[in-house]
Amino acid sequence: MSGTEYRFDGLDAWERRLAQLIERQYPAEFRELVIQIARELQTKVKEKTPVKTGRLQDSWIVGDIVKRGDCYYIEVYTNVEYAAMVEYGHRRQGGRGFVPGRHMMELSLIEVQSRLTPFLRQWLHDFINSHEA
Repeated sequence: MSGTEYRFDGLDAWERRLAQLIERQYPAEFRELVIQIARELQTKVKEKTPVKTGRLQDSWIVGDIVKRGDCYYIEVYTNVEYAAMVEYGHRRQGGRGFVPGRHMMELSLIEVQSRLTPFLRQWLHDFINSHEA
């Protein structure tokens, strides 16, 4: 199971330009912001992952951050082989019924994305205030 892509949707044009300027001038701080968002997603997914043995819940990983062109990518994922069955649901053994999916990643993404715009605005505000001459 792989993560998602974050975009700066919801920010106005000025805020997007400011974020791009910060990314160019202060790449370490910008990378830390991306990692912080990925860690928040990881926390939310872990909270929503059902616990039988704890293996799946403990397996969520924040991958390495990669820059391709003007975009940063980072994955939140698990290598546990049955994660997709828990996320999306599966047939019971013997074909007797269906176990509904728990949608822990999907619900966590919705939750994080719904708070992303105000979070980014606050981050930009704090960044500007801490870097004033």
